[in-house]
Amino acid sequence: MSQIKLIKASAEYAEKIWEYRAEFPDERMRVTYDPERIPGLDYLEKYDNVLDWLQFCDEMSDKITWYMSVRESDDRIIGFIVFRHKLEYDDDDIAFASHLGYSVRPSERGKGYAKEQLRMGLQKAKAIGLDKVRIVCRDINIGSNKTILANGGVYVDMIHGEESGMNINRYDIQIS
Repeated sequence: MSQIKLIKASAEYAEKIWEYRAEFPDERMRVTYDPERIPGLDYLEKYDNVLDWLQFCDEMSDKITWYMSVRESDDRIIGFIVFRHKLEYDDDDIAFASHLGYSVRPSERGKGYAKEQLRMGLQKAKAIGLDKVRIVCRDINIGSNKTILANGGVYVDMIHGEESGMNINRYDIQIS
């Protein structure tokens, strides 16, 4: 695995963000029942272009921060992670809320990037004063469950979404 760095989503990467988004076909496994939503790119599905989404990101920066995982060797976006400073900024139902949501582009999966990306996301959470985060993922998403456990995740429980029909595993991670 090549080195990656987390940087805030920016207009400099607008074209690369759109290319990243295009790598997620509608039929891929979803975290939410909304087929347009890509983890880590929350709300991008509501915008017709990246620049409008980035303006929204700037407006929300005191509540939610979006980071790109960029490979240092070639400046390619490998993944995205969204950091919600409080659980209330995620889901209408707090039981399904998560401080961090992330994705790795399909062509870069299985290389350890998700684990490193989440580790760095936890550092961002610590930097603003959190000592524990909640993370959720679908029960059938084996890779994400392993990523969370590898970063110190402690299984809390599984809940079922009546509206989505999905089973969601909830984890807590103490940040040291």
